[in-house]
Amino acid sequence: MRQPIRKNIKTDKKVPTRVKPRKPRPKKKLQQYGTSQLEKDFANEFLDKYGIMYIYEYEAKDIKRFYDFAIVSKKAKYITEEKEGLTSIIQSIQHTPIDLLIEVDGGYWHSDPRIVDESKLNAMQKHNKMVDEIKNKWASIHGIPLIRFWEYDIRHNPQKVLKELKKYVKIQECKAKTRKRVMKLNA
Repeated sequence: MRQPIRKNIKTDKKVPTRVKPRKPRPKKKLQQYGTSQLEKDFANEFLDKYGIMYIYEYEAKDIKRFYDFAIVSKKAKYITEEKEGLTSIIQSIQHTPIDLLIEVDGGYWHSDPRIVDESKLNAMQKHNKMVDEIKNKWASIHGIPLIRFWEYDIRHNPQKVLKELKKYVKIQECKAKTRKRVMKLNA
């Protein structure tokens, strides 16, 4: 329906307008990202299964970026928390020496060369590549090894991922050991 046309009527009287005072804007918090299913699967299949202690969403405060997992090899009593279904060590209230950083990269968003053509990256993929380079430099400056696992390898080649993890972390045998069943016959 067409709107009615208002006639412009000019008046000599000025109507006072109230100016509302502005509310101060709250400070922006550092954006925390949610947990992807890939990160949950990686934590369940490789870290929790083999008893590897980790900090989930480890924050590098000087570059204001998060790493997916920070591995802690020193066995101590750390305070843990449940975060998005993952039980991990709390970073903020205790000092935890980090021995290894792990990034779990999705094939499309981080442009796995097996999937995405490097010459045809979109803006988000270029941005993620730049962020990945910043994270790589930060880890090398601080002397912390950084391992990147592709989604394809986690889903289709878990032996490769486990072999790479074993280079950096002493992995125990799987906690859930199968027992041999022995039947005794009564005479």
